[in-house]
Amino acid sequence: MLKRRSFLAAASILSAQPRPVTTLLNHFYATVDSQTYAAIEANAFLKNSFAPFERRTTVRNDSTYSGLYFYGDQTYFEFFEENTGDRKPGDAGLALGLEQYGGSERLRIDWQKLRPSLTSMVTRQLDGKPIDWFQMTSFEETRAISVVPGLRLFAMQYAPDFVQRWNPTSPNTILQRDVLFAYCAKLGLSTVRERTLLRDVTRIEIASPEAGIRIRTGQLEAAGWTLKPSKDSILAVGPNAEALFRFAPTIIGVTSIEYSLKRASPPAKYQIGSTTLEILPGNRALWRIKA
Repeated sequence: MLKRRSFLAAASILSAQPRPVTTLLNHFYATVDSQTYAAIEANAFLKNSFAPFERRTTVRNDSTYSGLYFYGDQTYFEFFEENTGDRKPGDAGLALGLEQYGGSERLRIDWQKLRPSLTSMVTRQLDGKPIDWFQMTSFEETRAISVVPGLRLFAMQYAPDFVQRWNPTSPNTILQRDVLFAYCAKLGLSTVRERTLLRDVTRIEIASPEAGIRIRTGQLEAAGWTLKPSKDSILAVGPNAEALFRFAPTIIGVTSIEYSLKRASPPAKYQIGSTTLEILPGNRALWRIKA
């Protein structure tokens, strides 16, 4: 009887433990040369057939920047133009998404075991006024002062009332899929979204020095991603995507991205600046950014 009570007590304690927070891929960004950036912005296939597109300048409480954005069902991605200031060649970043209330603090606690970490609210301008956009959780770093030069990693949990304030016809939600749906509707891109091919980002490859990769993959592992190391790389597998980090002597950045498509399309190849986008069999696409 005592043994049974001990077992029940232990089971009760385990069931009371908070479940691991689920961290999805929300988006990534890559920094490209000026010629490629201009070619991406001007490419008709990308904007009309591949994915809903936006060129925007974002005004936040912590920074202001301009970029090119492509929206999928649950994930999106952005390109920045390299410059002599805060956008260096090869700069890249991964943003994880949190869809559970309280997830930001739980993840901060897990990351705090690795390095000092923090959570803060990021605001965004709407009609000239700042509104809460998302809680950002990261190591104590900024883009200018990064723990890993050239490779950012942070998590974001949308503010509960962001979507409704951004697009009053939408309900309150913090789910990535719902946020992107409402966001495209606000931009007048719903019809474009229906006819374009992109479903989501499924895999990203990044090349960078090994020391930095080990820091970032350790951060991903603490966020619940599974690591599969090999001699010259580490594959990080998440709930909705995976990231392959290849060891390189210098910062190279994003080398390729794989996507799932909503439907089959005839195979095709598009040269876009120094990059190549291929539409492949099996409802897939591959965008090679660097050799």
